[in-house]
Amino acid sequence: MKRLILLFLFTLGIILPILAQPKEIDVYLIGGQSNATGQAYVRNIPASFKIDTTVRIYYSRFLNKGEGSEQWSPLCQASETKNKFGIELSLGTKLQSLYPKRQIALIKHALSGSNLYQQWNPGNRPKNIRGEEYIKFIKTVKDAITSLKQQGYHPIIRAMVWQQGEADARDIAGMEQSRQYSSNLKNFIEQIRKEFNSENMLFVYGTVMPIAAARFTGRELVRKAQIAVSENSNSEFSVNNTLLIPADDLQMLSNDYQTPAPKDDVHLGTYGILTLGERFADAIYQRLK
Repeated sequence: MKRLILLFLFTLGIILPILAQPKEIDVYLIGGQSNATGQAYVRNIPASFKIDTTVRIYYSRFLNKGEGSEQWSPLCQASETKNKFGIELSLGTKLQSLYPKRQIALIKHALSGSNLYQQWNPGNRPKNIRGEEYIKFIKTVKDAITSLKQQGYHPIIRAMVWQQGEADARDIAGMEQSRQYSSNLKNFIEQIRKEFNSENMLFVYGTVMPIAAARFTGRELVRKAQIAVSENSNSEFSVNNTLLIPADDLQMLSNDYQTPAPKDDVHLGTYGILTLGERFADAIYQRLK
C-alpha cells in the first residue's frame, strides 16, 4: 500500500506541472493603411468562403467604430465600419487550415491614409517624434497579449503582416519622404521587433500601387524601396526575415461587384483582399514550417 501511495504521489508530481503549463497560442499582427484596414464590402464575400471562427481576433477601438473592440472575439471583419473587411478574414482562416493543431490569434490596428514617415514613426531616431498610429498599435498589441496571459495562454508572436506605402508616395507627402521609405521601413521593422522582444520576427508585406496615378509622384521610389527592404535584395536596407508578397495582379475595388468606386485605382476589391490574405498566410507557413 505504501508503495502504491508513493507511486501515486510521484505520478501526480509529474502530471500536475504539465497541466498547469499555459497553453500556447500563435499570434499574428496586422498593421498599415487603407488596404490593411480593408475597403472591400462584406456583402460581396462569396458564399463559398467560410470564416473560421475558432480563430480569435483583437482590434483597436479605432476599427469598426469601436464596436466589439479591445476584447478577444471569434474572427470577424475589422475595418473602419462593419460593412467592410480587410485581410484578417482570409489570413486567419487560411492560417488555421495550415496549422490545424495550433490555436491562432490576430491583433489588428490600421488607419486609412496613414503614413510611415510621421504617423507610424517609432520615434527612436534623433529629431523623430513617436507617431500616433505607432503608439496606438503598440498599446493594442500589448493590451491584447496581456489579456491572453490573464486567460491562461502563453502567446507567441509568430509574424507581422503590413500593407502600407501609398501615403508616403503621395504628392502632398513630398518626394523626400518617398526617398526615405526604405530607411523608414527598415527602421520600423527593427523597432517593432525590439518592442515585442522578438529579434527575428517574420515580417510580411505586399506590393502597393499597381496602377500609376498622377497624385502618387513617389510611386516608383516607394515600390523600389519595398524591394530594397526585402531579405534577398542585397541592398543596404535589406532586413533579414522580411518577405515581399506580389499583389499587382489582384482585383481592384474598381472592378468589384456593384462597386461604389468604379474609378478607384488604389484599393483592393473583395477577391483582391481575400487573395492577399491567403498569400500572406501561405508565405508565413512556407517560411515558418
